[in-house]
Amino acid sequence: MNDFNTKPYRLGRRQGEQGPHPLSSDQDRVEKLATGKNSCTTKNTQKLKPTKNTLTVGTWNVQTLWAAGKLELLRNEMKRFRYDIIGISEVRWTGKGETPNGDLIWSGEESSHMRSVDFLLSTQAKKALIGYIPTSSRIISARFDAAPFKISVIHVYAPTSSSSEEDIEAFYNDIEQALAKTDKKDVLILTGDWN
Repeated sequence: MNDFNTKPYRLGRRQGEQGPHPLSSDQDRVEKLATGKNSCTTKNTQKLKPTKNTLTVGTWNVQTLWAAGKLELLRNEMKRFRYDIIGISEVRWTGKGETPNGDLIWSGEESSHMRSVDFLLSTQAKKALIGYIPTSSRIISARFDAAPFKISVIHVYAPTSSSSEEDIEAFYNDIEQALAKTDKKDVLILTGDWN
C-alpha cells in the first residue's frame, strides 16, 4: 500500500500532522535535496547557487520631486537599496517623457503639477527597457527584456475614495486598456499607490 494515499495533503504544519512523509528509504535523498548535504558524509556538500540575475521592483510615493537635488537623492537611495525598477507616485511633473540619461520615465498632467507616475530605472533595467507607454497621469507601463519571459510592469496612482465617480471609472478603464496592451506571454507586475 502506498503511504501517500493514507492521509490527505495538509498545507498547514501542526505537531504530529506533518502531511505525507517520504518513504524511509528515500530519507537520505530528501535530506540531501532539502539541505544540500549528504547525511552520510560531510565531504559531499553542495551549495545552493542563487540565480545570477534577479530583478528587484519597488514602489514609492515621493510627494513631489520639485526641490533641487531630490531626484539625485532618490537615485542614491535606489542604489543603496539595490532596486532595479521603482514605480514612483506623485512626482508632479508635467507632460510625458524621460530624462536625458534615460533612467527616469514619467507620465503626468499636461498643464497642472498634480499626480504623475514614473519609473526610476537602474543601469541594468535601462539596458533591458524595450519601451514604455505613458497612459495617463495615473498609469504608466514599461516592458523589459528578460529570460525566459519578457516582463511588463504597470505602475498606478489610484484616485482616493473622495474622488468623483467619473475619475474612478476613468482610472479603471485606463487600467483595463493598459492590461489589454500587454503581451499575454509576459510576466506581469502591477505596482502602485492604491489609496
